[in-house]
Amino acid sequence: MNKLSLIKPFIKTNVFDKCVISSITDDSRDVQKNSLFVARQGIASHGKDFVKEAIRRGASCIISDQNFEDRIDIPIYCLNNLEDQILEILFRFHELSVDNFIFHGVTGTNGKTTTAFMAHNIIRELERPSIYIGTLGAFINDDLIQTKGNTTPGIFEILQILQASKVKQKTYVFLEISSHALEQQRLGSLPFFQTILLNIQSDHLDYHKTYKNYIDAKLSITELNNKHPTIIFIDKIKDLLDSLSSSQKKQLSTSTFLSANNSSAMFKYSVNYKAHEPSKINLDFPKITLSTYCSLFLKFNIENYISAIALISKHISLTNLNALNSTSIKLPQGRGEVLKLKQGKVLIDFAHDHLSIFNILSELANSYNEIIVVFGCGGDRDKSKRPKMMKVVQDFASKIFFTSDNNRYESFSSIASDAMQGNDHSGAEIIEDRQEAIRSALPHLNNENILVILGKGHETDMEILGKKVPFNDKDCVLKIIGNEIN
Repeated sequence: MNKLSLIKPFIKTNVFDKCVISSITDDSRDVQKNSLFVARQGIASHGKDFVKEAIRRGASCIISDQNFEDRIDIPIYCLNNLEDQILEILFRFHELSVDNFIFHGVTGTNGKTTTAFMAHNIIRELERPSIYIGTLGAFINDDLIQTKGNTTPGIFEILQILQASKVKQKTYVFLEISSHALEQQRLGSLPFFQTILLNIQSDHLDYHKTYKNYIDAKLSITELNNKHPTIIFIDKIKDLLDSLSSSQKKQLSTSTFLSANNSSAMFKYSVNYKAHEPSKINLDFPKITLSTYCSLFLKFNIENYISAIALISKHISLTNLNALNSTSIKLPQGRGEVLKLKQGKVLIDFAHDHLSIFNILSELANSYNEIIVVFGCGGDRDKSKRPKMMKVVQDFASKIFFTSDNNRYESFSSIASDAMQGNDHSGAEIIEDRQEAIRSALPHLNNENILVILGKGHETDMEILGKKVPFNDKDCVLKIIGNEIN
């Protein structure tokens, strides 16, 4: 099918009249025969630098916001206000209406995946169509489809996912929004019904360079095309408040707050947390006042659940929530996932920075006298995190197994050396092979302690020297113990 007619309203000449267009992309690697290549500004370069590659792959025509000095062998149209029109172009090209989607965005250093995924699953339990897009890939209702792997895809990939949903009615969309996506304005003018900021803790300084830049990126969620003010979990950023700049405080002033302590917050809650039995939660939201019990393990996951309810509270009722039972509260794989083995419990989590590790281990320390930890540090990423991660683990763990975690192009010995810098690592076993590290840890497990495996969570491969080697922490545990789940 030739989709030329779908973009003709944006092309004011007949330059494309003889073109056949079957797909649209701004990534030359995705160009196929008869693709329309959109040459626009990227993160580090402009699409015009990749026009020859696009033509080689089969592009039939080009739209750009710049004129080309070199001769181009296929038709090209210059659209000066391309960025202002790109969203409309994409919706028309994919024959979608933006009015058929209710967009929700979740950002925060930690908890994005869990919160967005739980919000998606609550909506699904209420038998409404929903799409989740984030670290786990993309779920169209209950079906997982693969993405390119970014936490937050670009707007071209997002529209491809929406088209794949074959939507015929109002559909909820839950997007994890990374700091990179916010700084790069990757989402353009996508209209959000509601957004939420969960927390801000130092991360990704290899990209953002300074903590201030990172905070700026996170707070910029308030500047997205939001129908309602961003909800900010104010308790989780209270340590930052005194140090915020006037412009940052202004961003907060345009938002609404979620809090357990601030009586003036629009979204108020309380949790009576019990580690080994259901915890009582109370919600006092604009449309919802509720007292119920939640069986989630770890308090911060209960708070993620509360955040998910706040995010969708304008679309659900007290009756809806009362209809949900504890089994319908689903955590994503590898996020606080507990395996109950015959010899004890194993907790698997994606935590890969010192603050998220602290959140888990400090909470477990209230219930367990002995914690065994298997973890590593990612290669080719912020090296300053590594000794901090080891220090936190040392503060709580009785037995440590330091191992590989997506070494990428960096040597394991270099990563391990950084992690041990300034730390007393006499109690840590250093085992490069992650499977062997887990195998070595499991015999120490009993019904009085807990084994915590951190860093990879849901991931199904290891990145080593440019290759992806199949590996999943949960599968590894089950393989070693012979599926002996209690």
